[in-house]
Amino acid sequence: MVSLNKIFFGLFFLMLIVGVYTYQMMWFKSSDELITLLLALLCMLDMLGNRNHQRYKGLFLVVGIMLFYALYSLFFVHYNTSKAIMYDFFIQIKPFIAFYAAYSMGVRFDASQKLFLKRLCVVLSVVMLLLILSGLGEDFFFHVAYYGIISTLFFLIYYYCTYQNQTRKDKIIMLLILAVGLFSTRSKFYGFFVVALFILFWYKPGVLARVKLKQWITIILVFCAVLWVAWGKINYYFISSGLFSGVEEMDDSFARAVLYVRSPQVLSDHFFLGSGLASYATFSSGEVGYSRLYPEYDIDEVWGLMEGDCPFVSDTFFPELVQFGIVGIILFVYFWIWIYKKIKPRVAIFQAIELYKIAVLIVVFLFIESVAGSVFLQGSGITVMILLGFIVRDISVINEKEQRRLLNGTK
Repeated sequence: MVSLNKIFFGLFFLMLIVGVYTYQMMWFKSSDELITLLLALLCMLDMLGNRNHQRYKGLFLVVGIMLFYALYSLFFVHYNTSKAIMYDFFIQIKPFIAFYAAYSMGVRFDASQKLFLKRLCVVLSVVMLLLILSGLGEDFFFHVAYYGIISTLFFLIYYYCTYQNQTRKDKIIMLLILAVGLFSTRSKFYGFFVVALFILFWYKPGVLARVKLKQWITIILVFCAVLWVAWGKINYYFISSGLFSGVEEMDDSFARAVLYVRSPQVLSDHFFLGSGLASYATFSSGEVGYSRLYPEYDIDEVWGLMEGDCPFVSDTFFPELVQFGIVGIILFVYFWIWIYKKIKPRVAIFQAIELYKIAVLIVVFLFIESVAGSVFLQGSGITVMILLGFIVRDISVINEKEQRRLLNGTK
């Protein structure tokens, strides 16, 4: 029997440090791709050494779907170079490899590893706070938005490592870790912060079915608070940009907003299977090879999207779904519906409820960040997808044990 736990933990640690925390300081910008590739090789080692092929049905399905889109992009639409298409293929599949590696492999962090991660999150949060207060934050982390992303990541890891026997002290530490992200001054982080407080201290599965008027007022106030802190981005990307206003001529500072505005048109023109990999709103569509789709929709002259100078081409996630057409969008939505069904606890067991709350926070984090960022495809997204894989498997085990207990009790 091949033991993979320590290797997996080492890769998780590397992703956290090299793929997220020090990523902007490194000359090597493909660390998250390399570590994800090592995770894929670890899955192969598990299949060959432990003969666990049946566990990886989901991963096989995702790889098959992505290979289909790669061939479709190479031989049918071909809006970019073969190199860009294959590069985008691997970028798009990264978070799914991470999820299914954690979900299918059966590895788990033991008590000593969780203790190490808890302490690491505290230490790195303190270091980040000191760098921010000393004025070196942007020199180290490149942009203030990363304060919120990294703080959220540490918060989620700490939460996962303490959910089984969490103390009052742990909750205070978690909130302090998360509060460091307030220095990001990003409305999307403020929105997540409000949601995190709500879920951490009040929300439970099924609570909405029995809420009273006073509690509904609380929910409405929370929603209004999230809307208020996020209004700047909502207005920027969806209203003043012209997506809902009908405005066609936009200032060249609206690079990311333009990707939203043009995406319905691109989807309409490539409705069934999409425009193909490396064609729209991805790093590969601008930095690896320049997509021939951009001139067709008159966005190749927008500042931030121009050939040879397109720093904002991958600064949002949702518009890139048009690359996969309505078929790919339906499959993507189905994946998250499947996730929700898996994380929903069937019994009111404390551990299952806490895992459910962490999973909900991960999904909220990815959703918010995907509006004006591509965290889902970066090191931070890969890290939380590993956590999500653990959670889905853990809740499934709890549900199966409880079902067996009930069946044995009825006999």
